[in-house]
Amino acid sequence: MTAQISWSDDLLINVAAIDSDHKKLFDLMSEIFATSAHGADAINRAIGALAKYTKEHFAREEASMAKTNYPGLSKQMYEHEHLVFTLESMMDRLMISGPEAIDADLAKFLMSWLGDHIMDFDLKYAEYLKANNLEG
Repeated sequence: MTAQISWSDDLLINVAAIDSDHKKLFDLMSEIFATSAHGADAINRAIGALAKYTKEHFAREEASMAKTNYPGLSKQMYEHEHLVFTLESMMDRLMISGPEAIDADLAKFLMSWLGDHIMDFDLKYAEYLKANNLEG
């Protein structure tokens, strides 16, 4: 397996707690690829850990946004719901297909899935915090 998921500092939004979560999400995505040679049980555990942490991260983000009265919260919540649905669909595919579904296309999808969300939705939140001199 040669596909890789890796963090890039280009994805920093300069909100420490959110950046830390994003790095952890990338680590968990990488774990899926690292376990691909260890069989379906290892893959399923890695996918489960990613799904659990993703939901926890989204809950923390939404709580921070509510605390700061972020006007984009409802749009962010909708996007989070969509991303969780997409992640769960991907998990179903991996559980059915097994290790052969862990490929470069999956790596590209995961990078796009999280990278696009960070650079669009999360960056807007970081800009809101900065413009209003708030901490998330």
